[in-house]
Amino acid sequence: MTRPYLLATAVLLALLACGEKKIAPARAPSMPPPAAPTTAKVDAAPEQVVHEWSYTSVGKRDPFRSFLAEEESASRGVASRCATPLGRFEVDQLRLVAVVTGLDDPVAMVEAPNGVGYSLRRGACIGRNGGVIATVRSGEVVISEWAIRADGTRDKTQTVLRLPKEASLNLEE
Repeated sequence: MTRPYLLATAVLLALLACGEKKIAPARAPSMPPPAAPTTAKVDAAPEQVVHEWSYTSVGKRDPFRSFLAEEESASRGVASRCATPLGRFEVDQLRLVAVVTGLDDPVAMVEAPNGVGYSLRRGACIGRNGGVIATVRSGEVVISEWAIRADGTRDKTQTVLRLPKEASLNLEE
């Protein structure tokens, strides 16, 4: 029985609250009432000097362009030094297939992702980062390359490509 009365009271209060009656905002007693706007013109107004502001972006970095894109364009120059077909691949994409040691200049063979095999000797250029074959050892090849970090610093890194366990036979006996 009380629900219909509560519902009717809520509807009545909502209708009264939606009325067009506007209530003036309360003012502190110490505030004077707002003054009426005056339409009188002042004839002796001092001239104001307006300085026009201009911006030039010459010599400044574009804030909306990623700094990583600039680093990638710089790294392309490093990769262009490696004119061999192995310069198109990342070092991690290459698979070491064979190593021939016991020679004055040891030779290694890697397989590219497209299935083509390439022979490597010490000092050969390899990888997109312009890596160089540092050493060819029994069962592995060490590659030195410069890596560019996100903050722009360059670090020399060494990557080791190893033969799979079943392919690493010791034939030097």
